[in-house]
Amino acid sequence: MDEKDSELLAELMKDGKAKIKALSRKLGLPMSTVHHRILRMEKDGIIKRYAAIPDYRKVGLPIAAYIFINVDYSKIESQEDVAGEIRKLPNVLDVSIVSGEIDIIAKIRAKDVDDMGEAVLKKLRTIKGIAKTVTAVVMKEI
Repeated sequence: MDEKDSELLAELMKDGKAKIKALSRKLGLPMSTVHHRILRMEKDGIIKRYAAIPDYRKVGLPIAAYIFINVDYSKIESQEDVAGEIRKLPNVLDVSIVSGEIDIIAKIRAKDVDDMGEAVLKKLRTIKGIAKTVTAVVMKEI
């Protein structure tokens, strides 16, 4: 990847539906060059996929929280298995295995506090290998 690829990728990360003509103008490259660079980044796996980012309030999931999870390693085969089970839960947006005192961080969405409680207490905490959770409700997203 060169500097123009990085600029192109940054623009596509802002707007995955940006038109090649607009990208060409913005980057000062011919349209065919922009098109070929995008195809190459897709082929090389630099661009993994395109996704829609919803307005979560408008789709009925205004509450967000980060769940900090500790794993009981005596009850599981791998930390990745636990993370995979968490990722299968409805409204789970992201799951990351991290270093430090916490083993896994998950970001989830809910329609209200009761829905969040249901997701954490009755779904997440029942996954084999989860020893402890701490929930941090997002107050404001910037």
